[in-house]
Amino acid sequence: MSALSEKVLNLPPSPGVYLFKDPLGRVLYVGKAKSLSHRVRSYLTGDNGHLRLAGLMAQAADLDTILTDTEAESLLLEATLIRQHKPHFNTLLKDDKSFPYVRISVQEDFPRLSVTRQVREDGARYLGPYTDVKNLRRTLREIRRIFPVRTCRNFEDYRRADRPCLYFHIKRCAGPCYSRARVDRDEYRALVDGLLLFLSGRDQELLVRLRAEMEEASTGLRYEAAARRRDQIALLETARVPQKVVGGGGGDRDILGVARHGRRAAVALLLLREGRVVGKESRILDHLDTLDEARVLQAFVGQHYLGGAPIPRRLIAGLEPADAEALLEALGERAGRRVELTVPARGRERRLVASAERNAALALEDLEARAAGRRARFSPEVLELQKALDLPVPPHRLVCFDISNLGAEGAVAAVVASENGQARKSLYRRMRIRHPGPDDVAMIAEAVERYWARVESGELPRPDLVVVDGGAGQVAAARAALDGVSTRPVSLIGLAKREETVVRERAAPLHLPRRSGALRAIQRLRDEAHRFGLAYHRVLRGRVRIASALDQVPGVGPARRAALLRAFGSASSLRAAGPEEIASRAHVPLALARRIAERLGAAPTPGTAGATVVAERKRA
Repeated sequence: MSALSEKVLNLPPSPGVYLFKDPLGRVLYVGKAKSLSHRVRSYLTGDNGHLRLAGLMAQAADLDTILTDTEAESLLLEATLIRQHKPHFNTLLKDDKSFPYVRISVQEDFPRLSVTRQVREDGARYLGPYTDVKNLRRTLREIRRIFPVRTCRNFEDYRRADRPCLYFHIKRCAGPCYSRARVDRDEYRALVDGLLLFLSGRDQELLVRLRAEMEEASTGLRYEAAARRRDQIALLETARVPQKVVGGGGGDRDILGVARHGRRAAVALLLLREGRVVGKESRILDHLDTLDEARVLQAFVGQHYLGGAPIPRRLIAGLEPADAEALLEALGERAGRRVELTVPARGRERRLVASAERNAALALEDLEARAAGRRARFSPEVLELQKALDLPVPPHRLVCFDISNLGAEGAVAAVVASENGQARKSLYRRMRIRHPGPDDVAMIAEAVERYWARVESGELPRPDLVVVDGGAGQVAAARAALDGVSTRPVSLIGLAKREETVVRERAAPLHLPRRSGALRAIQRLRDEAHRFGLAYHRVLRGRVRIASALDQVPGVGPARRAALLRAFGSASSLRAAGPEEIASRAHVPLALARRIAERLGAAPTPGTAGATVVAERKRA
């Protein structure tokens, strides 16, 4: 028995934290457990469902544990150890570096205001991130009229030269580097504190403070100081007008939205302060493997808030994180007060959660677009479809299969495609079905197999989701065909027409709301496949009727019949042509062309055949 196995067998059934280490003593994985003996033993038996378990246990040579009194304490300790060791096999929380932050160097005597994309532990205050750097810089230019805080890098050079820059002369900087400006350190610090209050969304508190200072200065006959406060209040009230109120009171709240693409996920935070959205933060989580969204949310909340971020009074999310009770207890212990969790189903808070989820999806798309060297934006209905079907990635490319047949002959399959919700006609395909009918299930299997052979050969791009027109039988037939051809897994659903039920393979049928964007995306694709298939069926039936009519014209054999159809392309074009045009385009004698035109004028029109097909499909 190995030393690792012995340690595992001797663990107590107590809450605590465990650390797997490699032969060099480096921490590979940190986890918490309500019962150490039960949880850690599952790593040896393979019962814990951890996708990366084999790789972890292949490298693990030692185990260390830290006992705690409660599960909440183990959560706090786990967050600290993950932040300290950054283990390879843990879900890692990373800053989203695509957006800018406002940095205020509060650790300096005269703090500097700047914009940065890197957050460091240097004692400065970081606010953000913000999605639009151009709008951010424009806003900061206006704010500096109210709070003239310095932005210069070479502050000490100006100070030694005792020479102010241009911003001092245009009243965008108080001029702490210039002796004649006589900037008091405490007065400058008050400017910085006001700027922080404003950027944190506590502008009402800031207004109260400025009014009090204005009254105090006026009473003390310091009219210049009172005038400065008066001007600051006027500018501040003007700047507050565009801010959108999204809810009343309720204390500090954070809105959490989760989006997931494969092994990566993003969590977006909307910061609500005094009923206003005052900021947004995005974080990327990696090494997720098969963790569901509840576990993803648990990992984020544990590492973000227990790692030092300010804890609001309420968290609002689209779903409850795993081990929510223990997580809230740990947050409450760190905050020194009760922390609430709300999962709204409707109303204003539900709309805010949806907004946070869109922001999280945007952060992931930006990350993947930069990695691939391209732009990527998923439409709202594609993201809604991913969430409704619980797919690992947004279904950017969809294909839909539909069968059109009338009796035992003339069955055709239509395949249509869409990318990001828009039709992609260059990927449309149609084919005659070889399997004798009518047997929709077998025909779907044949169509899927033949189409997917082209996908595997590289002739066609690989779809993210396959849709078949039909129920459980058609879905099962399509899956059997895919299993025989496909080298990689692909998601598959069916859409049954009567109730517009989404048929899933290993889950109960799904009834999406009629106004759902996800349902409309599937319906639009199915209806397009139906139209495309019927149009092809109509063309084939018209050709058959024309061919049978041509066979009765003296002087027209198989070669001339093929030449006529090749010259005109369709039955309707040939029927509409006059004798002279037929003779010219098909290179036949004029007398024969007259007999052909006369015979086709008495034949049934293709429109009648098309109407028959439509009626038959409706009965089916």
